[in-house]
Amino acid sequence: MKLIFTKDANNEINVQLQKGTVVEDFSYTEMVSQLLTSNVFDDTDFTNLSEEEQAKIQTMLDKISAVFQDEEEDNEA
Repeated sequence: MKLIFTKDANNEINVQLQKGTVVEDFSYTEMVSQLLTSNVFDDTDFTNLSEEEQAKIQTMLDKISAVFQDEEEDNEA
């Protein structure tokens, strides 16, 4: 799953989700569904975001991924 983060002229960060070649508006339920299938954020794209903003978002994505990794390990036990 690829996430696309874009900052607009009003400094608001918008998120889109890419599945295959299709780019859709972001949906938490779709993100969770994708993470349950494959716990990977591929090639996250940051447009017009500062290094600090990118680092914070990447940290958040790592934490989300870790939750799903812990869940997989609990289900395997």
